Amino acid sequence: MAAKGGNNASDEIIDTKCSVCAGKNITREAEKYCVECQDYYCIPCTDTHKTFPALRAHKLLDKADFSSRGLQSSLPSFPTERCRIHKAKLLDMFCKNHDEAVCATCVAINHRTCPDIHSIPDEVDNLYKQSASDQTKKQLLAAMKDVENIKKVKEQILSELKKKKQRATDSIINYRKELEAELKRLETESLKEVDAQYSSIERDLQIEIKEAEQHIDVLEQSAAKLQMCHGNKAQEFVCFKTAQRNFLTAKSSTSKQQSEVKIFFSADMKIKNYLKQLKTLEQVSAAETTYKPRTTAYKVKQKRDIDIKIKEDKNTCSIWGSCFTEDGSLLLADLYNNKLKRLDVSTDTITHHLDLESGPIAVCLTSKQKAAASLANNTIQFVSLGDKMATTRKLKMDHQCYGLAFNDGKFFISDNSKTVYIHDISGTMLHKITTDKSGNPIFSSTRHISVSTNRDRVYVADIETGVITLDIQGNYLSTFTDPDLVKPQGVCTDKRGNILVTCYRPSNIVQISEDSKTKLSIIKTEQHPLSVCFDPHQNKLVVTHYRSSTVKFCELE
Repeated sequence: MAAKGGNNASDEIIDTKCSVCAGKNITREAEKYCVECQDYYCIPCTDTHKTFPALRAHKLLDKADFSSRGLQSSLPSFPTERCRIHKAKLLDMFCKNHDEAVCATCVAINHRTCPDIHSIPDEVDNLYKQSASDQTKKQLLAAMKDVENIKKVKEQILSELKKKKQRATDSIINYRKELEAELKRLETESLKEVDAQYSSIERDLQIEIKEAEQHIDVLEQSAAKLQMCHGNKAQEFVCFKTAQRNFLTAKSSTSKQQSEVKIFFSADMKIKNYLKQLKTLEQVSAAETTYKPRTTAYKVKQKRDIDIKIKEDKNTCSIWGSCFTEDGSLLLADLYNNKLKRLDVSTDTITHHLDLESGPIAVCLTSKQKAAASLANNTIQFVSLGDKMATTRKLKMDHQCYGLAFNDGKFFISDNSKTVYIHDISGTMLHKITTDKSGNPIFSSTRHISVSTNRDRVYVADIETGVITLDIQGNYLSTFTDPDLVKPQGVCTDKRGNILVTCYRPSNIVQISEDSKTKLSIIKTEQHPLSVCFDPHQNKLVVTHYRSSTVKFCELE
């Protein structure tokens, strides 16, 4: 008989101990084995096991069904996983016709006509192959890795999507600010016109009032003289005739037809009605053009020169800044002719030009249909890009404006010296960048500016220092130098992860990888290149040069 408790040794040999009792330091012989709990139970513990509703469906094996040695490895092999459809049933049957593990109920309902049904516990040695399991494990691990990679890609896309959403939100807010600025300009001009009309009419009325006062004085004097010369007929006659003449003169002056003067405002309802019919400020699209990253060097497939001189030019052209528009046209800032020109690169013709108040140095897009140019008189000039370009509002700065880039409603402006400024679209200065966090000067002689492919950094070409990288808040990140990067002047990105920089001497275009900051290639060009811009749609590069009436057009591969 087995011992009743404690650590006392049994007088009988116990083949297999009850797992529950053993945990309480009680030795009892097991009479049952639960396949799913994978525990041995004595009769009392078996009765307790059956009292729990969740455990009642567990498969219990009799003592005769498990090994007398009590080793787990010698137990009959029973599945423990339950059927997804018939929750109380174990997946202990295998349909070879459907290659599927099923329960007995599934066999009875869905597999009655299947001839190749097997009992998993009875035939597991024939059904299960370790090599197949190992291969499946490898496939699972590979699949997990693939899915993990897909997850990371989707998370990256989601992260970029959030940034693009923020950029779209900022664009809408900035566009609204631009509209407000335009409305403010229209209001100012309308008020000026009202003031001008009022001043003109007021001036005329003041003159007429003055004349009336003079007539009143003359008539009063005539009346007084007639009164004083009573008794002297000769003098009275003279005064009478003089008074008569003065009377006729005054009557002639006052007989002019008086009309009512009005100043009124007649609203142009076309503007209001147009705004009322719009549903949004601009077209919102979930799609944004992205380009496959490029990690190899560009090679020039073909070059050609395009003549950009027009008959209205008084001087040799000198294109200091350039940029592509959304429709593939090219905007050229002609400093020496005070013109912004638009070039159709498909026909090599200047389709329109705009005379500016001062020479433009740089030009950049602020939206699909708007651009801005930095002028030599410390002004940022806004330009609408319709069929005909037109100047709109302008921002007068208290510093020199040279390089110009626009990102998320902010202008990055270099001053051709030791400072880069950040202004919002209304002209308010947000940051003035001169030193790093340690107080060391960053710039020596700033030139053109470009925004990175991911729009999270800004590149500044410094003719003495190199290519300087700032974050979008204007914090200094790094400076890139290279023996081939001599006197960098123009800078742009290809939207594929590369920076393209023009070097004033020795007239190179250097391709730099944005992520690794390594030089990838050098493209030779004409002497004294000033600006560079890239069209990612067609892999086209345009370089402009100092005192040159042509631009260099390169097709890359």
